[in-house]
Amino acid sequence: MVEKRKSVAQEAGKPIEYLKQDLRGQDFGDEDLSGARFEGCDLAGATFRHADLSAATFAHCTAFAVDPESNDAATVSFAYANLKEARFEDCDLTAANFSHARTYDLLFRNCQLQGVDLSNCDFSLPIGDSHDLARFTMNGCNFAYGDLTNTFLKGCELTENRMIEAVFNNCVLADSDLSGSDLNNVSGRPLDLSGADLRGTTFNNLDPRQIDLTGVRLGLTQGLQILDILEIIVDPDAD
Repeated sequence: MVEKRKSVAQEAGKPIEYLKQDLRGQDFGDEDLSGARFEGCDLAGATFRHADLSAATFAHCTAFAVDPESNDAATVSFAYANLKEARFEDCDLTAANFSHARTYDLLFRNCQLQGVDLSNCDFSLPIGDSHDLARFTMNGCNFAYGDLTNTFLKGCELTENRMIEAVFNNCVLADSDLSGSDLNNVSGRPLDLSGADLRGTTFNNLDPRQIDLTGVRLGLTQGLQILDILEIIVDPDAD
């Protein structure tokens, strides 16, 4: 197991802070950045692969840029990082890679997450032999074209998000709160939404013949929309 590298600030017992710094292309791989604060930083092209970012905070950071000459995109990678209790607020993380990260109690609020890869992330907190406790919050974000393949998100909060064209292959969202989100054109097989709160969501292809919608909470209009997807004709004048 690789030992995480400590910063000079950590060695001195001080908090790690990066305030309005240009960190483009920097390699933070394998570093111990637990509890660090990144505010107003440019992280395009940076990598935090395998870094310890537990309880770290990212606020008003930009992690996406396009070269005007080559048209190449520079993104950020958090693949395989420890992001337990990490916080991202008001950040542009377009196309960022979080694949295989440890992410129990990860929070995204008001972030640009278009095309973000959260596949194979571990949002659970193992207790004994049980892996049924998960915690994840995504609120007010643009997660269009994002990927949550192979994730367990039972009872998690994903509210008021734009999630069009998002991918949920082998994803468990049972008992989760997705209220107020845009779920148009999402895909996922299998996808478990049993017991989820879908009130106030918009959707056009949640087919209960292919997606587990047992016990979901819906508004009346949404319920009629599900019947329409099933091509069930409701006669209001019939007994």
